[in-house]
Amino acid sequence: MTTTSSVTPLAESNDALADPATLRTRLSRDGYLFFRGLAPRARVLDLRRQILEFCKEAGWLDAKADLMDARWSGVGPYAENEAPYMQVYRRIVHLPLFNDLPRDPAYMGLMERILGGTVLNHRMHIGRVSFPNNPLQTTPPHQDFHYIAGTPETYTIWTPLGETPLDLGGLAVLRGSHRGGYLEHVEFPGQKYAAFGLGDDRLPHDDVEWRASAYHPGDCIVFHSHTVHKAMPNVTGTHLRLSMDNRYQRQGEATGPAAHRTHHDL
Repeated sequence: MTTTSSVTPLAESNDALADPATLRTRLSRDGYLFFRGLAPRARVLDLRRQILEFCKEAGWLDAKADLMDARWSGVGPYAENEAPYMQVYRRIVHLPLFNDLPRDPAYMGLMERILGGTVLNHRMHIGRVSFPNNPLQTTPPHQDFHYIAGTPETYTIWTPLGETPLDLGGLAVLRGSHRGGYLEHVEFPGQKYAAFGLGDDRLPHDDVEWRASAYHPGDCIVFHSHTVHKAMPNVTGTHLRLSMDNRYQRQGEATGPAAHRTHHDL
């Protein structure tokens, strides 16, 4: 398990936002781009509030604490594909803001600059509610291409839905790992969702390193479909972590089923 002491901070690319050529060069080199404050902060926090209302109604939050603090009640922990989790998640994926936020001009404009053309935003938007005290269900290292297929030139934008210090978890990317192309994934026994991934014996080790940072509302990471990434464990013991994944590619290129259907068709 990667610890907070074994990751290098992500390199920021805000300085190149108006320079598409530099963005593409860095993305080709590192497999990711990290931006501070690019995502629409007010909308991100509004979505956080709406999701946490559902979590509160499900009994997952401490009723005495501030809603936006996401303090865990001790109920669970639950993981995706477990019935209590999916009851809440079905409500999340039908929120109008959950489905509209991925098309925000901040995201679409960025991807237009990177891709140099008209952008297709996949219909499958993915939200995460990560419980503490549940390390075995932390998403293992994997490449999104395994799940989305279509053109390899598909990019995910990962957005934390709230303050996300390192001990709360968040995304870690293996810098440079996309250069090796797609790697054969194996099934992880006991993983209740996203069960296919890459063990240490399958990971590239030359000129790559795990990178992660503490995240703030409005931060986001763009990464290639071949970039190996994973969730960091939520080791707080006290708080839920919320995040969102959305995917983009050039209009007219090959697509997989995930580009055209909603998440699990819930």
